[in-house]
Amino acid sequence: MLGPLADQLGVALPLAMIMLVILTALMVSFALLAYTEPTIAGNQLQTAQALRLADSGLQLAMWGLTNTTDPQRVGTMTIGTTAAAPYDGNTFVTLGGTGGFKVQVQWAAGQPSYERTVTAVGWVPVADASHTNSHRKIQAVVQMGLITPLDPPCVLCVGGEVQVNGSAASMNSSANGCGGSNPPQYAVQTVQALQTSGNPSIIGYGTSGTGATNAVTDTSPFKYPATSLAQIKALAQANGTYYRGAVTSLPAGGIVYIDTVDGTDFTNSTPTSNDGSLSISSNGTFNGIVVVAGTVTVHGNYTFNGLIYSLNDLNISGNVTVNGGIVSENRRDTSSTNIDSTVDGNVTLNYNCANIRNGGGSLSTAWVLKSGSYYEASGY
Repeated sequence: MLGPLADQLGVALPLAMIMLVILTALMVSFALLAYTEPTIAGNQLQTAQALRLADSGLQLAMWGLTNTTDPQRVGTMTIGTTAAAPYDGNTFVTLGGTGGFKVQVQWAAGQPSYERTVTAVGWVPVADASHTNSHRKIQAVVQMGLITPLDPPCVLCVGGEVQVNGSAASMNSSANGCGGSNPPQYAVQTVQALQTSGNPSIIGYGTSGTGATNAVTDTSPFKYPATSLAQIKALAQANGTYYRGAVTSLPAGGIVYIDTVDGTDFTNSTPTSNDGSLSISSNGTFNGIVVVAGTVTVHGNYTFNGLIYSLNDLNISGNVTVNGGIVSENRRDTSSTNIDSTVDGNVTLNYNCANIRNGGGSLSTAWVLKSGSYYEASGY
């Protein structure tokens, strides 16, 4: 009966040897992991720290652009240049004991005056010439204000026709230009040639009279894109300065959006019964930006420090002063046989880029990240 079991004698030793080999291999593997995992985890930590340090460089750039009176501000720049140290991309800024960053602020060729390109590289623990230390690079475009600013190339910009009456009217764009660029050469730009009666004063930067007027076919430089108008509308709704239909008074300042009666977009086929409108015949002052989905009519003794933006016509007369700019898109009324927009009386229009951007001081012009522009880049 014990015969079949005789061949199994001594099997324990080979099994033990096999198990010992397997366990030894596992122990070696665990030992190697225990040796390399802390290094890998440390590298990942340093990489994450480098990215956060690069973000710190981006935040410093926005702070330096916003705080224009601080000694550590981003200095005066012109288009196509890089800011001075420490925003030149060569200065290593130490942040605590972890590491630091280098940040570069550029006003790239072709960029509008309200945008800058920021490149920041975070280093842990320091930047080294052989680039072996942990580092991460980010690039982004920053802009002045939450809403993309409008820098119209004229103090009176009309996407149709305009009639200026009388000799008391004055349109001047020879001063108060945007930082780093000259004021507008043309005080008045229209689609149809400007029509005047009397001898209004028209002065541009280095030009005057008919030399300070310009007939254009491309009106995009003085128009808000649809996305910006939507942002203005949303901000007005959030701030309680959104209205529909006919409006006859304004708050002291801020962003105001006067929409169509039913809130639909104003187009060239919008019936007049659905127009929004602003009609002011009183005295007062408004500091801000007002957008009207229809026609703007201002009489009386009123001062605007900022931007008047009409999606259709405008009629301004009396003792009205605008320190900023006026835009009339003339979306519906662009007929060459009628005068769409008029300026009449003792009207004074003075170009002022700062007032257009900050609404006469009522709006924030802090530099912020431009939507969709942030990305991580390779290199150092």
